[in-house]
Amino acid sequence: MLTYTQLRAARTTHRMLSLQVIFLCAVSLTAWGVCRAQRKDEQKHATRKPNLTSGKATFLRYCASCHGVDAKGGGPAAIALQPPPSDLTTLTKRYDGKFPAGYVGALVKFGRDLAAHGSEDMPVWGSRFKSIDPAGDPTGQQHVDDLVAYLETLQMK
Repeated sequence: MLTYTQLRAARTTHRMLSLQVIFLCAVSLTAWGVCRAQRKDEQKHATRKPNLTSGKATFLRYCASCHGVDAKGGGPAAIALQPPPSDLTTLTKRYDGKFPAGYVGALVKFGRDLAAHGSEDMPVWGSRFKSIDPAGDPTGQQHVDDLVAYLETLQMK
């Protein structure tokens, strides 16, 4: 027959083992969930190709008023801007024959701090693109990628 002290020690040991098992299960499930979410995210980004039609529509809606329909910087609003909008068809030429996709994407999404018509020379489109399709493109990155891919097709040869 077990004494009260032995019985209490057995219960404490059993309780500690139970807590360790529960903790291990919780950690394992959390790690599994994080890995699964990362895998889905990687698959989603890896398989998506930019949509040039969407990029052109985005350009015409948000960029053409300043940069012009031909992207050469002569849009209807260009006359009021200092410095004037840049010619987006010469980006590859200005960057030693390589289209600066990363730079263009960052500029579209985050803007830059130069003085012109107020505090910036170009609106920051990242926050606006987030609101276009909050369910399908919550970060707005899809619109940025489509726009950058479209701009790459406009480069002078």
